[in-house]
Amino acid sequence: MTADLHIGALNIHTAQEEEWKLQPKEEPTFEIKLVSPNGAIWTAAGEDFFEALKSVRLQIEPLSYLLLCNGARVDAHPSGMLRDMTGGSALYILKMKRVPRERVFIFDRAEADAVGTVADQRDFYQAWLGAPKRWRLTDRARDAASEVWIRWRDR
Repeated sequence: MTADLHIGALNIHTAQEEEWKLQPKEEPTFEIKLVSPNGAIWTAAGEDFFEALKSVRLQIEPLSYLLLCNGARVDAHPSGMLRDMTGGSALYILKMKRVPRERVFIFDRAEADAVGTVADQRDFYQAWLGAPKRWRLTDRARDAASEVWIRWRDR
């Protein structure tokens, strides 16, 4: 993934949105270069895209900017397996007391009311981890049907 992406950046004080350029690079390490319309540049590297994006966000948050992408959503976080399989480019949308099902691409657009600071995202994730999870009835039914099929197939 080396194509330039256009990403929204929200100025918290003015509520104005700007279009910035984001350049992700995954060889030999995961790196992100973020360029504002006035030419300011921030770069970061990490063990995957999620960590690199988090580092860039920490650099622009003191300047009162939030990125408008799924990677900055308060309720988004990758699992360990997603991080390994996608380099942190896929995330789950987390819902309290629910097992995650919805996956999204880290750099796709997110609405302003869904994004927050790195601290907001970390706090939500910690609360989600601590909350008991309930499977929806449809999830339980699908899992039971799969189990029956596997037992029948393997007999």
